Amino acid sequence: MKRCKTILIFFLLALTWSALFWLTGEKTPWQIFAGKESDAAYVISLGDMAGRNYDRMGFDSGKVLYVKSDGGWLVGTANGELIHFDEKGEELWSHSVGTGLIRGIAVSRDEKVVYAGEKSPEGTMYAMDVKNGDVLWTFRGDSLIGDEADIQSEPTAIDISTDAAGHVYAVFYRFTLDEKGQRTYLSRIISFDETGKERWRYPAKENMDAWVNCGAVSESSGRFAFATANYDKAKTDGLTYNENLYVLDSHTGTLIHAEKIPPVETFGTTTIRNGLSYSEDGKYLAVMASDGRGFLRDEDGRPIWERSISRVMEIGGNYYFAAGRDALFSGDKVLFGTINTFNRENWQLPAPVIHPSGNSLYGFDRDGRYLFRYTAPAEIEAIGVAGDVAALAIGRNVRNHDYKAHGAAVISLSDGTLLNEYHTKGPLQTLAISSDGRYVAGIEVPAVTAEGDLLGAYRLHIWDREK
Repeated sequence: MKRCKTILIFFLLALTWSALFWLTGEKTPWQIFAGKESDAAYVISLGDMAGRNYDRMGFDSGKVLYVKSDGGWLVGTANGELIHFDEKGEELWSHSVGTGLIRGIAVSRDEKVVYAGEKSPEGTMYAMDVKNGDVLWTFRGDSLIGDEADIQSEPTAIDISTDAAGHVYAVFYRFTLDEKGQRTYLSRIISFDETGKERWRYPAKENMDAWVNCGAVSESSGRFAFATANYDKAKTDGLTYNENLYVLDSHTGTLIHAEKIPPVETFGTTTIRNGLSYSEDGKYLAVMASDGRGFLRDEDGRPIWERSISRVMEIGGNYYFAAGRDALFSGDKVLFGTINTFNRENWQLPAPVIHPSGNSLYGFDRDGRYLFRYTAPAEIEAIGVAGDVAALAIGRNVRNHDYKAHGAAVISLSDGTLLNEYHTKGPLQTLAISSDGRYVAGIEVPAVTAEGDLLGAYRLHIWDREK
């Protein structure tokens, strides 16, 4: 009798699950009664991650790329894993690089090879087969820019680019300490062919005494551009590599153009952290400075026009600004992005206001005519473009602590209209959008609020815009 009751209970449970699965389409349908933490079609854990201080600058989240050939996603994590997911978030393969944090990631134009750069004692860059994750070749960054284990100065492949010929361009950097014990930076650019054979390095015989975060390649014009993020005027004046914008011949690595961009009056120097991109036809270069100026340049980096997108505000003898970060193209449109409000003297100090130009994406045509503006409720952490739409990763607003702002937004690049809005518990730090604009995938990270509450988890969200 007891055995019959047990069988009956399991039968009823199975029947209940089948009914709920038929109604909801969810493998774990009981979660509908607990309330969903995400409106994504698929949510995948990326492992453990300690919650970050909500107000600190910079969250390490990893990277995500869309793979058109199989409709899947390549994810480099902060836990040192490169994972290939299919369109529904099912793991196809994963490769662990140990303790390294993956900071740079790119895929070859034929989507056969993925390149991942880590921050680690060796600073290794990996070339792996997209289909199965097999390692094809590696390069150790410490052989390029050295390392200093005693101060944990770890080489990092911070930015990786590819071209249609199969060439790879990698930006490596690390910090060091000067004679006063203050942090400074060393950087170097290196290019490989598809087999891992070195083509050139810049500079050829030394490291740059400069902080380089970003690079961009134009295969049609044979150019590779990079910018410096040197922020201390007292130090910058004494540097050998103290220009702001550099353009190299992408075939040989020889210098074509280098320029100091005059700073805004209230800033000591011009700083370009991430805003650098060539147009698809390779004829134009978009540049965004941290001081809020957007520039359009020709293929060699020479000026066409500039726009003051975020102007410095003086309040009580202090200067505040909405930092400029992103510069990219969508067809004939030039896009510039701003982030949170900061104190010019110390970015860590709280600002008493939210700058009116902050947390926004601005659109211009190639003649410099203003087209639209979209303002997000919190910092735009990453931008992905597909045709005439853009997906935005919405992270933290460290000024008003709007914890409901986190998630993703999809906007029209015709007029800046909001098309879709998705929410996450924790801040969304990076994302990618499928080439047809239907799917968006983003990485959420956990954050600890000033009140001591933990928001979110370390996970990948995949949204289907047609559902």
